[in-house]
Amino acid sequence: MDLTSPPGAAKDSTPPEDSSKARKKELKRLLEGSRPLDWSERYRALNDAMDEAYDLIDINNREARFALVLMGALNAAVLVVSTRTDLLQGVFGEFPIAVGGLLGLYAVTAVYFFLQAIEALRPGRFKPRLGNWSKDADDYPMGVRYFEDVIQRDAVGYWRAWNEVQTGQLNAEIAIQVHSLCLKNNATRDALRRLFAGLRVMTVLVAGLLTLFVYATLNN
Repeated sequence: MDLTSPPGAAKDSTPPEDSSKARKKELKRLLEGSRPLDWSERYRALNDAMDEAYDLIDINNREARFALVLMGALNAAVLVVSTRTDLLQGVFGEFPIAVGGLLGLYAVTAVYFFLQAIEALRPGRFKPRLGNWSKDADDYPMGVRYFEDVIQRDAVGYWRAWNEVQTGQLNAEIAIQVHSLCLKNNATRDALRRLFAGLRVMTVLVAGLLTLFVYATLNN
């Protein structure tokens, strides 16, 4: 029995070497969170960012196609109503200026926002400018990934470029590709916002036309 310890006092059974290891692990964990990425970690992170950018491109394309489906439904509704000559004669007799104005505005709006859908879906070229990047820098991209750079070389020259490329240059080129994809996504999102805003306008115009048709039908 240890007579030097006060009664009920807990005795620390942790060996000094274990406590030292625990402190070293904690210090290593703290330093790990503040150190720069090495080349392999940077390569994986950049590829993850590129995958996310491509996923966003797929989402944008699906949203643009969905908007086109809605636009087609609105156009079909207007077309069906336009084939009813009896309704057209009645509503034009009641509201000639209003109906003509709504139809004309709808046609212009439909064409404009159909062009916005094409803008959202078309393949864009958004190659970042490298004007401030010195070609003598160690991490200046060699152009071994981007297709427009690849086709500037023949097959032998392209293979030699891969033999000479450094990890920093490769990561820099991936970063440029991610930046290019983000520029494309930003332009596509802007076009999609205009497209869906146009769908709201077209829906209001169709609702106005249908209201006039219903009113003219009930009064005849």
